[in-house]
Amino acid sequence: MQINKERQRKIRNTLHRSLPQKNTPEFALWTRNQQLSPLLRLPPELRNQIFELVLAVGQINVCFKKWRRRLQIKNGHRYYETTEGGFYCRILGEAQDPWVGLKDDTTEPSACRGMTLLSPVCRQLYHETVLLPFRLNAWSFQSMHVLDRFAIKEKRLPRSQRRAIRLLYVQTPLPKSATKYFVGLKVIVLEPAP
Repeated sequence: MQINKERQRKIRNTLHRSLPQKNTPEFALWTRNQQLSPLLRLPPELRNQIFELVLAVGQINVCFKKWRRRLQIKNGHRYYETTEGGFYCRILGEAQDPWVGLKDDTTEPSACRGMTLLSPVCRQLYHETVLLPFRLNAWSFQSMHVLDRFAIKEKRLPRSQRRAIRLLYVQTPLPKSATKYFVGLKVIVLEPAP
């Protein structure tokens, strides 16, 4: 059974806000994980340091790749080959200019889904790490259009994630709608186009 995107978003948001109820199978699994997992048995301060080392990558650059159709001819038969498009993220150094070399960039979208593979391991790790990639890294978008479509129109970032973003690189000043949308921003770095 495939779950639609809206249902997935509701499940993700519910997981973030709730802990398992006592005397349920989920609570028993929660307790068992805490007792048996070497990582979860570490003190929270040490776990947080590990998470920061793993999840602080520098800068997350959100890009969009258009769907493409190319005519192919094989054995005299004509057919169209479709190259899938969509949003994807690139990992850059924190001081790296996200717009230099972007047009001729050959970076393909990553095959893995989600920001990390750490959050979906168990509910406790989800609670402890879900906002860290947003809080610990600088963020940038391929263009203002990509920012508008990704964050505002398609609402791909839940409120908690938007509030966790602290540093944003942009090429033009943010419109008021985007400024209201990213209420947790501490620093906006304006880097005009070259």
